Amino acid sequence: MKGSMHILQRIIGATILISLAGGTIYTFLHKKEEAVNITYSTSDAGSLKGDISIALDSWIGYFPFRSPVFGKLMRDSGYRVKLVDDKADYAGRMEMLRKGEIDLAVYTVDSYLLNGRKGKFPGVIVTIIDESKGGDAIVAWKEKVSNIESLKKSGDFKIAFTPSSPSEHLLKSMAFHFDIPSIRDRKGKWAIKVNGAEEAFEKFIKKDADIAVLWEPHVTEALSHPGTVKLIGSEDVEKLIVDILVVNRNFAEKKPEVVKLFLKNYFDTLNIYNSDPQRLHKDIFKQVVLSEQQVQYMLKGVKWINYPENLQWFGLSQNQSNSRPELVESINSTINILLGNNDFDTNPLQDKDPYTIINSHFIKGLYGVSAQHKPAGTADGDSLARHFSKISDREWKNFRVVGSLKFRPISFRSGTSLLDENGRSEIKQIIESVRHYPNFRILIKGHTGLRGDINANLNLSRDRAGAVKREFQYSYNIDPNRLLVMGIGPKEPLPRNPEESDRAYDNRLKRVEILFVTK
Repeated sequence: MKGSMHILQRIIGATILISLAGGTIYTFLHKKEEAVNITYSTSDAGSLKGDISIALDSWIGYFPFRSPVFGKLMRDSGYRVKLVDDKADYAGRMEMLRKGEIDLAVYTVDSYLLNGRKGKFPGVIVTIIDESKGGDAIVAWKEKVSNIESLKKSGDFKIAFTPSSPSEHLLKSMAFHFDIPSIRDRKGKWAIKVNGAEEAFEKFIKKDADIAVLWEPHVTEALSHPGTVKLIGSEDVEKLIVDILVVNRNFAEKKPEVVKLFLKNYFDTLNIYNSDPQRLHKDIFKQVVLSEQQVQYMLKGVKWINYPENLQWFGLSQNQSNSRPELVESINSTINILLGNNDFDTNPLQDKDPYTIINSHFIKGLYGVSAQHKPAGTADGDSLARHFSKISDREWKNFRVVGSLKFRPISFRSGTSLLDENGRSEIKQIIESVRHYPNFRILIKGHTGLRGDINANLNLSRDRAGAVKREFQYSYNIDPNRLLVMGIGPKEPLPRNPEESDRAYDNRLKRVEILFVTK
Protein backbone atom coordinates (compact mmCIF):
# COMPACT_ATOMS: atom_id res chain seq x y z
CA MET A 1 0.00 0.00 0.00
CA LYS A 2 2.83 2.31 0.94
CA GLY A 3 4.58 1.38 -2.23
CA SER A 4 1.42 1.99 -4.21
CA MET A 5 1.00 5.42 -2.65
CA HIS A 6 4.59 6.24 -3.51
CA ILE A 7 4.02 5.26 -7.13
CA LEU A 8 0.79 7.28 -7.21
CA GLN A 9 2.61 10.29 -5.78
CA ARG A 10 5.26 9.97 -8.53
CA ILE A 11 2.53 9.77 -11.17
CA ILE A 12 0.73 12.80 -9.74
CA GLY A 13 3.99 14.62 -9.35
CA ALA A 14 4.95 13.82 -12.91
CA THR A 15 1.55 14.97 -14.08
CA ILE A 16 1.92 18.25 -12.27
CA LEU A 17 5.43 18.66 -13.64
CA ILE A 18 4.25 18.01 -17.18
CA SER A 19 1.44 20.45 -16.71
CA LEU A 20 3.80 23.08 -15.40
CA ALA A 21 6.22 22.41 -18.20
CA GLY A 22 3.43 22.76 -20.72
CA GLY A 23 2.40 25.99 -19.13
CA THR A 24 5.99 27.23 -19.23
CA ILE A 25 6.33 26.39 -22.94
CA TYR A 26 3.02 28.02 -23.76
CA THR A 27 3.96 31.13 -21.85
CA PHE A 28 7.34 31.27 -23.57
CA LEU A 29 5.84 30.98 -27.06
CA HIS A 30 3.15 33.47 -26.25
CA LYS A 31 5.68 35.95 -24.94
CA LYS A 32 7.90 35.40 -28.01
CA GLU A 33 4.97 36.08 -30.34
CA GLU A 34 4.14 39.19 -28.35
CA ALA A 35 7.76 40.30 -28.59
CA VAL A 36 7.73 39.89 -32.38
CA ASN A 37 4.49 41.85 -32.67
CA ILE A 38 5.88 44.59 -30.46
CA THR A 39 9.09 44.66 -32.50
CA TYR A 40 7.17 45.17 -35.72
CA SER A 41 4.55 47.54 -34.36
CA THR A 42 7.15 49.85 -32.86
CA SER A 43 9.47 50.01 -35.89
CA ASP A 44 9.49 50.70 -39.62
CA ALA A 45 9.10 46.96 -40.17
CA GLY A 46 5.48 47.37 -39.16
CA SER A 47 4.76 48.99 -42.52
CA LEU A 48 5.68 45.82 -44.43
CA LYS A 49 2.86 44.48 -46.57
CA GLY A 50 4.49 41.10 -47.12
CA ASP A 51 7.31 39.05 -48.62
CA ILE A 52 8.03 38.23 -52.26
CA SER A 53 10.19 35.18 -52.96
CA ILE A 54 12.31 34.65 -56.07
CA ALA A 55 14.44 31.61 -56.95
CA LEU A 56 17.69 32.25 -58.77
CA ASP A 57 21.41 31.42 -58.82
CA SER A 58 24.70 33.31 -58.86
CA TRP A 59 24.78 34.22 -62.58
CA ILE A 60 25.90 37.85 -62.89
CA GLY A 61 22.86 38.66 -65.02
CA TYR A 62 20.64 38.16 -61.96
CA PHE A 63 22.60 40.61 -59.81
CA PRO A 64 19.98 43.40 -60.05
CA PHE A 65 17.60 41.20 -58.04
CA ARG A 66 20.31 40.67 -55.41
CA SER A 67 21.40 44.28 -55.35
CA PRO A 68 20.99 46.66 -52.40
CA VAL A 69 19.33 49.14 -54.76
CA PHE A 70 16.51 46.74 -55.65
CA GLY A 71 16.16 45.57 -52.05
CA LYS A 72 15.72 49.14 -50.83
CA LEU A 73 13.27 50.06 -53.58
CA MET A 74 11.14 47.04 -52.70
CA ARG A 75 11.42 47.74 -48.99
CA ASP A 76 10.38 51.35 -49.52
CA SER A 77 7.38 49.97 -51.42
CA GLY A 78 6.45 47.83 -48.43
CA TYR A 79 7.80 44.44 -49.49
CA ARG A 80 10.74 42.32 -48.42
CA VAL A 81 12.42 40.25 -51.14
CA LYS A 82 13.41 36.72 -50.17
CA LEU A 83 16.12 35.27 -52.40
CA VAL A 84 16.20 31.49 -52.80
CA ASP A 85 19.59 30.46 -54.24
CA ASP A 86 19.12 26.91 -55.54
CA LYS A 87 22.57 26.62 -57.20
CA ALA A 88 20.95 26.40 -60.67
CA ASP A 89 18.77 23.40 -59.78
CA TYR A 90 16.25 24.10 -62.54
CA ALA A 91 14.14 21.01 -61.83
CA GLY A 92 13.90 21.86 -58.13
CA ARG A 93 13.15 25.48 -58.99
CA MET A 94 10.28 24.37 -61.22
CA GLU A 95 8.86 22.17 -58.46
CA MET A 96 8.92 25.09 -55.99
CA LEU A 97 7.19 27.27 -58.56
CA ARG A 98 4.56 24.60 -59.20
CA LYS A 99 3.83 24.18 -55.49
CA GLY A 100 3.64 27.92 -54.93
CA GLU A 101 6.61 27.84 -52.54
CA ILE A 102 8.13 30.72 -54.52
CA ASP A 103 6.40 33.60 -56.28
CA LEU A 104 8.89 34.21 -59.09
CA ALA A 105 11.81 32.41 -60.71
CA VAL A 106 14.47 33.10 -63.31
CA TYR A 107 15.28 30.76 -66.19
CA THR A 108 16.80 30.69 -69.60
CA VAL A 109 14.16 30.12 -72.28
CA ASP A 110 15.51 26.64 -73.01
CA SER A 111 15.66 25.60 -69.33
CA TYR A 112 12.06 26.74 -68.79
CA LEU A 113 10.89 24.73 -71.78
CA LEU A 114 12.88 21.66 -70.73
CA ASN A 115 11.73 21.67 -67.12
CA GLY A 116 8.31 23.26 -67.49
CA ARG A 117 6.52 20.54 -69.38
CA LYS A 118 6.50 18.15 -66.38
CA GLY A 119 4.84 20.79 -64.24
CA LYS A 120 2.56 21.90 -67.10
CA PHE A 121 4.29 25.28 -67.17
CA PRO A 122 3.19 26.68 -63.79
CA GLY A 123 4.42 30.19 -64.56
CA VAL A 124 4.24 32.86 -67.26
CA ILE A 125 7.07 34.94 -68.70
CA VAL A 126 6.70 38.59 -67.67
CA THR A 127 10.13 40.08 -68.43
CA ILE A 128 13.26 39.49 -70.48
CA ILE A 129 16.19 39.88 -68.08
CA ASP A 130 19.28 39.62 -70.26
CA GLU A 131 21.12 37.96 -73.10
CA SER A 132 24.55 36.35 -72.91
CA LYS A 133 26.84 38.49 -75.07
CA GLY A 134 30.33 37.00 -74.92
CA GLY A 135 29.83 35.29 -71.60
CA ASP A 136 29.73 31.83 -73.21
CA ALA A 137 31.85 30.28 -75.96
CA ILE A 138 32.96 27.02 -77.56
CA VAL A 139 36.75 26.82 -77.86
CA ALA A 140 38.96 24.18 -79.50
CA TRP A 141 42.53 23.16 -80.12
CA LYS A 142 43.09 24.38 -83.66
CA GLU A 143 45.28 21.43 -84.66
CA LYS A 144 42.32 19.16 -83.96
CA VAL A 145 39.31 21.30 -84.85
CA SER A 146 39.94 24.47 -86.86
CA ASN A 147 36.31 25.54 -87.36
CA ILE A 148 32.72 24.33 -87.14
CA GLU A 149 32.94 22.87 -90.63
CA SER A 150 35.70 20.48 -89.57
CA LEU A 151 33.34 18.92 -86.99
CA LYS A 152 31.26 17.55 -89.87
CA LYS A 153 34.20 15.72 -91.41
CA SER A 154 35.20 13.72 -88.36
CA GLY A 155 33.46 12.44 -85.26
CA ASP A 156 36.78 11.80 -83.57
CA PHE A 157 36.69 14.52 -80.93
CA LYS A 158 35.89 15.00 -77.23
CA ILE A 159 33.86 17.91 -75.86
CA ALA A 160 33.88 18.96 -72.19
CA PHE A 161 30.64 20.72 -71.20
CA THR A 162 28.34 21.32 -68.24
CA PRO A 163 24.94 19.61 -68.67
CA SER A 164 21.78 21.70 -68.17
CA SER A 165 23.69 24.95 -68.50
CA PRO A 166 23.19 27.89 -70.89
CA SER A 167 26.52 26.93 -72.44
CA GLU A 168 25.16 23.51 -73.34
CA HIS A 169 22.35 25.25 -75.20
CA LEU A 170 24.98 27.10 -77.24
CA LEU A 171 26.43 23.69 -78.11
CA LYS A 172 22.99 22.36 -79.07
CA SER A 173 22.33 25.43 -81.21
CA MET A 174 25.58 24.93 -83.10
CA ALA A 175 24.79 21.25 -83.67
CA PHE A 176 21.31 22.08 -84.99
CA HIS A 177 21.97 25.16 -87.14
CA PHE A 178 25.15 23.82 -88.70
CA ASP A 179 23.89 20.22 -88.88
CA ILE A 180 26.46 18.22 -86.90
CA PRO A 181 24.82 14.79 -86.41
CA SER A 182 27.56 13.43 -84.14
CA ILE A 183 26.87 16.15 -81.53
CA ARG A 184 23.09 15.85 -81.89
CA ASP A 185 23.56 12.23 -80.83
CA ARG A 186 23.33 12.90 -77.07
CA LYS A 187 24.63 9.41 -76.27
CA GLY A 188 27.73 9.84 -78.41
CA LYS A 189 31.20 9.04 -77.14
CA TRP A 190 32.22 12.66 -77.69
CA ALA A 191 30.66 13.91 -74.45
CA ILE A 192 32.70 14.67 -71.32
CA LYS A 193 30.20 15.89 -68.76
CA VAL A 194 31.67 18.14 -66.08
CA ASN A 195 30.50 20.25 -63.16
CA GLY A 196 31.09 23.82 -64.25
CA ALA A 197 33.34 25.83 -66.56
CA GLU A 198 36.39 25.50 -64.31
CA GLU A 199 36.43 21.72 -64.63
CA ALA A 200 35.79 21.95 -68.40
CA PHE A 201 38.69 24.39 -68.66
CA GLU A 202 41.01 22.01 -66.79
CA LYS A 203 40.02 19.09 -69.05
CA PHE A 204 40.69 21.28 -72.08
CA ILE A 205 44.09 22.59 -70.96
CA LYS A 206 45.24 19.05 -70.13
CA LYS A 207 44.04 18.06 -73.64
CA ASP A 208 41.70 15.45 -72.24
CA ALA A 209 39.14 17.32 -74.33
CA ASP A 210 39.59 18.69 -77.85
CA ILE A 211 36.75 21.18 -77.38
CA ALA A 212 35.36 22.90 -74.30
CA VAL A 213 32.13 24.82 -73.72
CA LEU A 214 33.04 27.57 -71.26
CA TRP A 215 31.88 30.81 -69.70
CA GLU A 216 33.86 33.77 -68.46
CA PRO A 217 36.46 34.23 -67.11
CA HIS A 218 37.52 30.80 -68.41
CA VAL A 219 36.84 31.69 -72.06
CA THR A 220 39.47 34.43 -71.97
CA GLU A 221 41.88 32.17 -70.05
CA ALA A 222 41.54 29.38 -72.62
CA LEU A 223 42.05 31.68 -75.61
CA SER A 224 45.25 33.05 -74.05
CA HIS A 225 46.89 29.66 -74.69
CA PRO A 226 48.67 29.34 -78.07
CA GLY A 227 46.93 27.03 -80.51
CA THR A 228 43.38 27.67 -79.34
CA VAL A 229 40.52 28.97 -81.47
CA LYS A 230 36.97 30.11 -80.72
CA LEU A 231 34.46 28.14 -82.79
CA ILE A 232 31.52 30.29 -81.75
CA GLY A 233 30.81 32.75 -78.95
CA SER A 234 27.60 34.18 -77.56
CA GLU A 235 28.71 37.65 -78.71
CA ASP A 236 28.05 36.41 -82.26
CA VAL A 237 24.59 35.02 -81.59
CA GLU A 238 21.26 36.65 -80.92
CA LYS A 239 18.19 35.43 -79.03
CA LEU A 240 19.73 32.04 -78.25
CA ILE A 241 20.79 32.35 -74.59
CA VAL A 242 18.02 34.46 -73.12
CA ASP A 243 17.22 34.87 -69.41
CA ILE A 244 13.60 35.42 -68.45
CA LEU A 245 11.58 36.21 -65.32
CA VAL A 246 8.67 33.86 -64.67
CA VAL A 247 5.85 34.47 -62.18
CA ASN A 248 3.69 31.76 -60.61
CA ARG A 249 0.29 31.79 -62.34
CA ASN A 250 -1.72 31.89 -59.10
CA PHE A 251 0.40 34.72 -57.72
CA ALA A 252 -0.02 36.64 -61.00
CA GLU A 253 -3.79 36.21 -60.84
CA LYS A 254 -4.23 37.08 -57.16
CA LYS A 255 -1.65 39.87 -56.82
CA PRO A 256 -1.22 41.56 -60.21
CA GLU A 257 -0.46 44.93 -58.62
CA VAL A 258 2.46 43.37 -56.68
CA VAL A 259 3.89 41.87 -59.86
CA LYS A 260 3.75 45.28 -61.56
CA LEU A 261 5.41 46.90 -58.56
CA PHE A 262 8.16 44.27 -58.63
CA LEU A 263 8.80 44.91 -62.33
CA LYS A 264 8.80 48.69 -61.98
CA ASN A 265 11.35 48.56 -59.17
CA TYR A 266 13.46 46.14 -61.22
CA PHE A 267 13.58 48.47 -64.24
CA ASP A 268 14.23 51.44 -61.93
CA THR A 269 17.20 49.47 -60.57
CA LEU A 270 18.55 48.95 -64.09
CA ASN A 271 18.20 52.66 -64.81
CA ILE A 272 20.04 53.61 -61.61
CA TYR A 273 22.95 51.30 -62.37
CA ASN A 274 23.03 52.31 -66.02
CA SER A 275 23.47 55.94 -65.01
CA ASP A 276 26.09 55.08 -62.37
CA PRO A 277 28.33 52.14 -63.50
CA GLN A 278 30.76 52.74 -60.64
CA ARG A 279 27.98 52.09 -58.17
CA LEU A 280 27.20 48.83 -59.97
CA HIS A 281 30.83 47.67 -59.70
CA LYS A 282 31.02 48.71 -56.05
CA ASP A 283 27.84 46.82 -55.14
CA ILE A 284 28.96 43.71 -57.02
CA PHE A 285 32.33 43.65 -55.23
CA LYS A 286 30.51 43.66 -51.90
CA GLN A 287 28.81 40.38 -52.79
CA VAL A 288 31.42 38.36 -54.70
CA VAL A 289 34.96 37.22 -54.01
CA LEU A 290 36.43 37.95 -57.43
CA SER A 291 39.14 40.13 -58.84
CA GLU A 292 38.28 43.35 -60.65
CA GLN A 293 39.39 41.76 -63.94
CA GLN A 294 37.11 38.75 -63.41
CA VAL A 295 34.14 41.01 -62.69
CA GLN A 296 34.92 42.99 -65.85
CA TYR A 297 34.96 39.77 -67.90
CA MET A 298 31.64 38.69 -66.42
CA LEU A 299 29.97 42.06 -66.99
CA LYS A 300 31.27 42.10 -70.56
CA GLY A 301 29.38 38.89 -71.18
CA VAL A 302 25.91 40.08 -70.20
CA LYS A 303 23.50 42.51 -71.85
CA TRP A 304 20.62 43.57 -69.61
CA ILE A 305 17.38 44.21 -71.49
CA ASN A 306 15.86 47.53 -70.46
CA TYR A 307 12.20 48.53 -70.51
CA PRO A 308 11.97 49.91 -74.09
CA GLU A 309 13.77 46.80 -75.35
CA ASN A 310 11.36 44.62 -73.38
CA LEU A 311 8.48 46.33 -75.18
CA GLN A 312 10.06 45.17 -78.44
CA TRP A 313 10.53 41.63 -77.17
CA PHE A 314 6.86 41.43 -76.21
CA GLY A 315 5.70 42.97 -79.49
CA LEU A 316 4.38 46.14 -77.86
CA SER A 317 6.22 48.63 -80.07
CA GLN A 318 4.45 50.32 -82.94
CA ASN A 319 6.94 49.05 -85.53
CA GLN A 320 6.06 45.44 -84.65
CA SER A 321 2.32 45.66 -85.20
CA ASN A 322 2.44 43.30 -88.17
CA SER A 323 5.08 40.87 -86.95
CA ARG A 324 5.36 38.23 -84.25
CA PRO A 325 6.99 39.34 -80.98
CA GLU A 326 10.70 38.59 -80.63
CA LEU A 327 9.95 36.52 -77.52
CA VAL A 328 7.61 34.31 -79.55
CA GLU A 329 10.31 33.89 -82.20
CA SER A 330 12.85 33.00 -79.50
CA ILE A 331 10.55 30.39 -77.95
CA ASN A 332 9.74 28.82 -81.32
CA SER A 333 13.38 28.69 -82.43
CA THR A 334 14.42 27.22 -79.07
CA ILE A 335 11.80 24.49 -79.42
CA ASN A 336 13.15 23.68 -82.89
CA ILE A 337 16.68 23.42 -81.49
CA LEU A 338 15.52 21.12 -78.68
CA LEU A 339 13.52 18.99 -81.11
CA GLY A 340 16.56 18.78 -83.38
CA ASN A 341 18.67 17.55 -80.46
CA ASN A 342 16.07 14.94 -79.44
CA ASP A 343 15.20 16.65 -76.14
CA PHE A 344 11.55 16.56 -77.21
CA ASP A 345 9.55 14.26 -79.44
CA THR A 346 6.98 16.98 -80.08
CA ASN A 347 6.29 20.61 -79.21
CA PRO A 348 5.65 20.59 -75.42
CA LEU A 349 3.43 23.70 -75.27
CA GLN A 350 -0.34 23.49 -75.03
CA ASP A 351 -1.72 23.58 -78.58
CA LYS A 352 1.90 24.32 -79.62
CA ASP A 353 1.13 27.92 -78.74
CA PRO A 354 4.00 30.04 -77.27
CA TYR A 355 1.51 32.65 -76.09
CA THR A 356 0.34 30.18 -73.41
CA ILE A 357 3.53 30.84 -71.41
CA ILE A 358 3.67 34.63 -71.98
CA ASN A 359 1.87 37.43 -70.15
CA SER A 360 2.57 40.87 -71.63
CA HIS A 361 -0.11 42.56 -69.49
CA PHE A 362 2.29 43.40 -66.65
CA ILE A 363 4.89 45.14 -68.76
CA LYS A 364 2.45 46.95 -71.02
CA GLY A 365 2.20 50.60 -70.05
CA LEU A 366 4.33 50.10 -66.92
CA TYR A 367 5.68 53.64 -67.23
CA GLY A 368 2.67 55.02 -69.03
CA VAL A 369 4.22 54.29 -72.45
CA SER A 370 1.48 53.42 -74.89
CA ALA A 371 1.84 50.19 -76.80
CA GLN A 372 0.98 52.19 -79.93
CA HIS A 373 4.02 54.42 -79.71
CA LYS A 374 7.60 53.41 -80.24
CA PRO A 375 9.76 54.50 -77.27
CA ALA A 376 12.42 57.07 -78.11
CA GLY A 377 15.75 55.58 -79.06
CA THR A 378 14.38 52.11 -79.69
CA ALA A 379 15.92 50.28 -82.65
CA ASP A 380 13.93 48.11 -84.99
CA GLY A 381 15.44 45.03 -83.40
CA ASP A 382 15.66 43.18 -86.73
CA SER A 383 19.04 41.45 -86.82
CA LEU A 384 18.59 40.76 -90.55
CA ALA A 385 18.65 44.49 -91.33
CA ARG A 386 22.08 45.10 -89.79
CA HIS A 387 24.34 47.34 -91.87
CA PHE A 388 27.66 46.05 -93.27
CA SER A 389 30.39 48.11 -94.93
CA LYS A 390 31.27 47.44 -98.53
CA ILE A 391 34.50 45.48 -98.99
CA SER A 392 36.62 44.51 -101.97
CA ASP A 393 36.92 41.06 -103.55
CA ARG A 394 40.44 40.88 -102.11
CA GLU A 395 39.12 41.50 -98.62
CA TRP A 396 36.47 38.81 -99.10
CA LYS A 397 39.25 36.31 -99.88
CA ASN A 398 40.86 36.98 -96.50
CA PHE A 399 37.74 35.92 -94.62
CA ARG A 400 37.73 32.49 -92.98
CA VAL A 401 34.81 30.06 -93.03
CA VAL A 402 32.98 29.67 -89.72
CA GLY A 403 30.71 26.90 -90.98
CA SER A 404 28.00 26.06 -93.48
CA LEU A 405 24.37 26.10 -92.38
CA LYS A 406 22.24 22.97 -92.43
CA PHE A 407 21.67 22.03 -96.06
CA ARG A 408 18.21 22.70 -97.43
CA PRO A 409 17.23 21.77 -101.00
CA ILE A 410 16.59 25.17 -102.58
CA SER A 411 14.82 24.28 -105.80
CA PHE A 412 14.48 26.15 -109.10
CA ARG A 413 12.45 25.75 -112.24
CA SER A 414 14.12 23.12 -114.38
CA GLY A 415 17.23 24.37 -116.14
CA THR A 416 16.77 27.97 -114.91
CA SER A 417 17.75 30.23 -112.02
CA LEU A 418 14.12 31.05 -111.18
CA LEU A 419 13.14 30.02 -107.65
CA ASP A 420 10.00 27.92 -107.33
CA GLU A 421 7.67 27.98 -104.31
CA ASN A 422 9.46 25.09 -102.60
CA GLY A 423 12.73 26.95 -103.04
CA ARG A 424 11.33 30.08 -101.40
CA SER A 425 9.96 27.96 -98.55
CA GLU A 426 13.39 26.45 -97.94
CA ILE A 427 14.98 29.91 -97.94
CA LYS A 428 12.48 30.98 -95.29
CA GLN A 429 13.75 28.13 -93.09
CA ILE A 430 17.35 29.17 -93.72
CA ILE A 431 16.54 32.73 -92.68
CA GLU A 432 15.33 31.46 -89.30
CA SER A 433 18.89 30.31 -88.62
CA VAL A 434 20.50 33.41 -90.14
CA ARG A 435 18.58 35.61 -87.67
CA HIS A 436 20.58 34.15 -84.79
CA TYR A 437 24.01 35.04 -86.25
CA PRO A 438 23.89 38.75 -87.13
CA ASN A 439 27.65 39.41 -87.07
CA PHE A 440 28.78 37.05 -89.82
CA ARG A 441 28.95 37.82 -93.51
CA ILE A 442 27.34 35.26 -95.80
CA LEU A 443 28.87 33.38 -98.70
CA ILE A 444 26.33 31.90 -101.14
CA LYS A 445 27.83 29.13 -103.25
CA GLY A 446 26.01 27.64 -106.21
CA HIS A 447 26.84 24.10 -107.39
CA THR A 448 25.73 21.97 -110.34
CA GLY A 449 25.91 18.35 -111.37
CA LEU A 450 28.74 16.83 -113.42
CA ARG A 451 26.83 16.58 -116.69
CA GLY A 452 26.79 19.21 -119.40
CA ASP A 453 29.09 22.00 -120.53
CA ILE A 454 31.34 23.23 -117.70
CA ASN A 455 31.05 26.92 -118.63
CA ALA A 456 27.26 26.70 -118.84
CA ASN A 457 27.23 24.99 -115.46
CA LEU A 458 29.43 27.70 -113.96
CA ASN A 459 27.08 30.39 -115.24
CA LEU A 460 23.98 28.53 -114.01
CA SER A 461 25.47 27.96 -110.55
CA ARG A 462 26.38 31.65 -110.27
CA ASP A 463 22.93 32.74 -111.45
CA ARG A 464 21.21 30.46 -108.94
CA ALA A 465 23.37 31.76 -106.10
CA GLY A 466 22.50 35.27 -107.30
CA ALA A 467 18.79 34.45 -107.16
CA VAL A 468 19.17 33.39 -103.54
CA LYS A 469 21.03 36.62 -102.81
CA ARG A 470 18.19 38.66 -104.28
CA GLU A 471 15.67 36.75 -102.18
CA PHE A 472 17.76 37.46 -99.07
CA GLN A 473 18.04 41.11 -100.02
CA TYR A 474 14.54 42.01 -101.19
CA SER A 475 12.35 39.64 -99.17
CA TYR A 476 14.30 39.77 -95.89
CA ASN A 477 16.04 43.16 -96.01
CA ILE A 478 19.58 41.74 -95.72
CA ASP A 479 22.29 44.25 -96.60
CA PRO A 480 23.77 43.28 -100.02
CA ASN A 481 27.21 44.25 -98.65
CA ARG A 482 26.86 41.29 -96.31
CA LEU A 483 26.44 38.84 -99.19
CA LEU A 484 28.91 37.35 -101.66
CA VAL A 485 27.89 35.11 -104.55
CA MET A 486 30.11 32.36 -105.99
CA GLY A 487 29.36 30.01 -108.86
CA ILE A 488 31.32 26.76 -108.42
CA GLY A 489 29.64 24.67 -111.09
CA PRO A 490 30.76 21.01 -110.88
CA LYS A 491 34.17 21.79 -109.29
CA GLU A 492 33.35 20.77 -105.69
CA PRO A 493 31.43 17.47 -105.93
CA LEU A 494 30.14 15.75 -102.82
CA PRO A 495 31.30 12.23 -101.88
CA ARG A 496 29.19 9.60 -103.56
CA ASN A 497 27.04 7.37 -101.35
CA PRO A 498 27.31 3.59 -101.68
CA GLU A 499 24.97 2.16 -104.31
CA GLU A 500 23.79 5.65 -105.30
CA SER A 501 22.55 5.82 -108.90
CA ASP A 502 24.11 8.27 -111.38
CA ARG A 503 20.89 10.25 -111.60
CA ALA A 504 20.37 10.47 -107.82
CA TYR A 505 23.99 11.51 -107.33
CA ASP A 506 23.83 14.16 -110.05
CA ASN A 507 20.63 15.64 -108.56
CA ARG A 508 22.21 15.81 -105.12
CA LEU A 509 25.15 17.77 -106.49
CA LYS A 510 22.83 20.55 -107.69
CA ARG A 511 22.67 22.69 -104.60
CA VAL A 512 23.11 26.14 -103.09
CA GLU A 513 25.32 26.27 -100.01
CA ILE A 514 25.05 28.99 -97.32
CA LEU A 515 28.21 29.65 -95.32
CA PHE A 516 29.05 32.12 -92.55
CA VAL A 517 32.44 33.80 -92.86
CA THR A 518 34.37 36.21 -90.66
CA LYS A 519 37.78 37.87 -90.42
